[in-house]
Amino acid sequence: MPGHDIIVIGASAGGVQVISDILRGLPYDLPAAVFVVVHTAPTSPGILPQILDRVCPLPVEHAHDLDPIEHGRVYVARPDFHLLIHDGRVRVARGPKENGFRPAVDPLFRTAARVYGPRVIGVILSGGLDDGTEGATLITRFGGVTIAQDPEEAVFPSMPASAIQNDHVTHILRVAEIPAALINLAHEPVSEQAMAAVRENGGNGENGESQRSMGVRDVMEGGDNSLVTRDMPGPPSAFTCPECGGALWELSDGKLTKYRCHVGHAYTPEGLVAAQAEDLEMALWSALRALEENAALRRRMALRAADSGWTTIVREYERQAREAEDKATTIRTVLLSGKTTDGYKTAEIEAEQRDRAVVKSVRTGAKGRRGKGSPRGAPNGNPNGSRKGRSPKAGSNGRGKDRADRPGPKGASGTSPRTSGPSKSAGKHKGTPHPRARGDMSAVPLESETKELKRARRRA
Repeated sequence: MPGHDIIVIGASAGGVQVISDILRGLPYDLPAAVFVVVHTAPTSPGILPQILDRVCPLPVEHAHDLDPIEHGRVYVARPDFHLLIHDGRVRVARGPKENGFRPAVDPLFRTAARVYGPRVIGVILSGGLDDGTEGATLITRFGGVTIAQDPEEAVFPSMPASAIQNDHVTHILRVAEIPAALINLAHEPVSEQAMAAVRENGGNGENGESQRSMGVRDVMEGGDNSLVTRDMPGPPSAFTCPECGGALWELSDGKLTKYRCHVGHAYTPEGLVAAQAEDLEMALWSALRALEENAALRRRMALRAADSGWTTIVREYERQAREAEDKATTIRTVLLSGKTTDGYKTAEIEAEQRDRAVVKSVRTGAKGRRGKGSPRGAPNGNPNGSRKGRSPKAGSNGRGKDRADRPGPKGASGTSPRTSGPSKSAGKHKGTPHPRARGDMSAVPLESETKELKRARRRA
């Protein structure tokens, strides 16, 4: 009987060093195949296999389409290509992006769960947002084992904390504990009865998605053909795809919600918010450019009208130019202050702060993964799946103060980080730019800008 011989690992920011530490602890004769996805830019030189091969006893290389799956090898996703798993073979596909990434973690986890069911071990490591949560759900549903890096020690805890928060993690382990866990699970046999049960019930998906997907090509291989088959995956939403502008369907599965367009681009709610933030910023920069060009053009038209002695037309052009400049100033102030991305592009930072609360609840036993009644005993011989006697310090990640919890430029007491005394400007202007000379209208705070401009014009 085979063991848990399909190990899929997903990570994003802060994950390369963690993966190196895990692979370093695996033996050369590991009876399992390892698949690795790390979020990378399309233009990345693709040197991750060389980095990992220096420390890993197993051979590490980029996956190639239709490569046979062999034990004792590490397959790494290529930049700008999804890494997928078929029965006995690897697929490398340049399908639609998922959560704005290609490669993405969820497609690897999904395809592994659907093909190999209880033989799969999914490992979610450091990274922002929530890629991998849906895949961890399917791995658990199909009888596999999921391991999340302890968010308390992750540089970016959002990815593992999201999976923990959705109750789809079998073990929560520190990086130093993961290699031994993988070795033990790889030698733990999986019964044919468990495999047959998964094939029969299709994973017990709540919305039928899992049942339909057994043995079916994944959307990331060639896109979605729902418009042709008229088999819509879910009701239409009120949102559009940030990637292509198409309508998004809303797919719900228990606690999880996902959006997908008919082309195949897919987003979790947090991924969709982050993508919309990028579109919003681009739109504002485009508006700023258009307004500044319009103001400059009106000024030129006013000069030409002045040469012809058309005083009334000159005043009208100048009025229109001032209006465009006022609007441009407002937009530029918003862009430079970062307010366009509040709650959007900073979603990763905000998610980390929420995740810290999840970590604390996990530590106190609210999630029940480290305490009694764990669905599986810890593979290291500790039935609770954690080290005994550990208790996190409030506001600490084990290495000192959390990066996400560090104060900004000014602490709560109004003191400056560079001085021990109170800041002279604490409590003044409430975040608005300090006004300069009265004649410099671009430096006047937004609240009084319109009135000051009117007064200046009257004096002129």
